[in-house]
Amino acid sequence: MKSRFLSARSAGAAILVLLTAATAASAFVSPLRQPPIYIIEGYLDRAPAGTTVIDRIQVAATGRPTRWLLVTVYRSPGDLPPSRYLSRELMSPYQVSGKNEDVARLIGAPEGTEIKGTFVVYTTGPPWLLIAQLDLPT
Repeated sequence: MKSRFLSARSAGAAILVLLTAATAASAFVSPLRQPPIYIIEGYLDRAPAGTTVIDRIQVAATGRPTRWLLVTVYRSPGDLPPSRYLSRELMSPYQVSGKNEDVARLIGAPEGTEIKGTFVVYTTGPPWLLIAQLDLPT
């Protein structure tokens, strides 16, 4: 009877070790995952009449007022639709970063300005958008 108890106890300990190792491995691998890249088209604060807006996200930069990016198109490289709409994240606004001149062009643009660019999206921790390439505004 004692040997059955020890073998069950050993099996339980082995399972616990395996679960701990799997959890540690997943925690180690997840930071290595690349953040998603979004190609975003839309307008700042106001879209032209008749335009279909599919998402609204707040964007901000240090020392500047919060703005609304009205998204008309989301794509990922290879013209695939991205996995989620950015407004579905629980925190906002998205802090915008990148080259100073790109951030100033985006956040400082007049209301109704057309926006088109490629952004790296970070949602672990406070959400932020890194401008990889800003095509519009010029």
